Amino acid sequence: MVFEDLHEYLDFLGKNKDLVRIEDSVDPDLELTYLLSEEERVGKGRALLFQNVEGSEIPCVGNLFSTGEKMNAVLGGDAIEVGRRMKNLVRVPDNTESMISRGMEMLKELGGIRPKVSGSFGSSHHTLEKVDLDRYPIPRTWPMDAGRYITMPLVITRDPVTGQKNMGMYRMQVLDSETTGMHWQIHKGGAGHAAESRGRKEPMDVAVVLGSDPLSIFSSVAPLPDGIDEFSFRGLLAKKRFDLVRGDTVDLEYPKNSEIVLEGYVDPQETRMEGPFGDHTGYYSLEEEFPVFHIRKIIEKKNPIYPTTIVGKLWHEDVVMGKAIERIFLPLIQLQIPEVVDINTMEESVFHNMVVVSIKKRYPGQAKKVMFALWGLGQLMFSKIIVVVDDNIDIHDRKQVIWALSTRIDPQRDVFVVPGTVTDSLDHPSMLFNYGSKLGIDATRKGESEGYNRKWPDVLEMDDEVRKTVADKGKKLGLW
Repeated sequence: MVFEDLHEYLDFLGKNKDLVRIEDSVDPDLELTYLLSEEERVGKGRALLFQNVEGSEIPCVGNLFSTGEKMNAVLGGDAIEVGRRMKNLVRVPDNTESMISRGMEMLKELGGIRPKVSGSFGSSHHTLEKVDLDRYPIPRTWPMDAGRYITMPLVITRDPVTGQKNMGMYRMQVLDSETTGMHWQIHKGGAGHAAESRGRKEPMDVAVVLGSDPLSIFSSVAPLPDGIDEFSFRGLLAKKRFDLVRGDTVDLEYPKNSEIVLEGYVDPQETRMEGPFGDHTGYYSLEEEFPVFHIRKIIEKKNPIYPTTIVGKLWHEDVVMGKAIERIFLPLIQLQIPEVVDINTMEESVFHNMVVVSIKKRYPGQAKKVMFALWGLGQLMFSKIIVVVDDNIDIHDRKQVIWALSTRIDPQRDVFVVPGTVTDSLDHPSMLFNYGSKLGIDATRKGESEGYNRKWPDVLEMDDEVRKTVADKGKKLGLW
């Protein structure tokens, strides 16, 4: 099932008792987002729709992706199956297929990839007489935040040279009723487009969508390779062409199902201090200079709903979205690095700070080869620590990972540091902003070709016959 817009998704959640409509008055300053946080921590992880937010007539919803069940509903199935479909799309035909049948299969899968663009919304939306961000229930999440933050925006830009589109999710600090910060980090698509505009010394059109269907929201955070935009990826996931409309004051297109659209521009020459902000690392990200977004026009759907999300100390819905991304892109990683058996972007390490990967090891040095391949692969370049283990380790079992770490490495031989590399902008310990080092840990079993001249001990395993006998006897005795 593909949800046509945010309202249809909320109706679905309501029917599944996964949505709570809150009619009591709620303060958007700290209280609203803390209710969302506590619902995830001690409640059932339901979406919360606040219908009476102080200072606003517009409802606010959060926890849209807060459980695996919600994520599967948005994707239309289990994330790993979606990933296998993506992998199947780019594979070459095998000996049992003709080029024609393979081509027809690819055309069917690619049928939804190209968006449809129309001229305007029609009667479903209207333009506000005045630009005024204060009409929206934009929360402040943490006590030391610099102000109110838009945390679930779909920020749409276009490369001024190639025309390539990008839709990313970058937090936006409200500076006044017509202006926000634009926290696109240096490695992100929007920042790349801004850099091109800076070289041309011209302002850049930007459209910001606040509220769309959940698959579009998810697509905006997907780590896509260059050349594939988020609208096309959304169409590929949905197997259906996505409806876009052309902007009025911006040379951009955005979803026809948008709840709220902010049309405006960023002058790449202009920056202001942004932050601090309580971030997904569990710390406040510090004040830094970032671009400024100026709003020219606001367009609203009739009876819009404002979406928000929270980040901070574990766990929040960004964890659910992150694990879905991991599962979807695993088959594509395996296509490029075939020895990879599984990968675990550790949520305790904020995903990119520590990645554990299991491999089918065949030759010396293969673990290091895999590490460097991952560090060169899209947003996995932000992985600060990569641990490689053998394929007999369940990398989603923390006990097994720690056992492998403590019993299969010699620190002098198997631990190494790579200095002078890319780091995530939110990597607080790095010596310089966006620039630091990596740590690689080879926790695979070693052989003679890797300088290990002793016999590697056997792992404790019970005989299969004894396992079966004891299992049968245990049932007979009523032990289990």
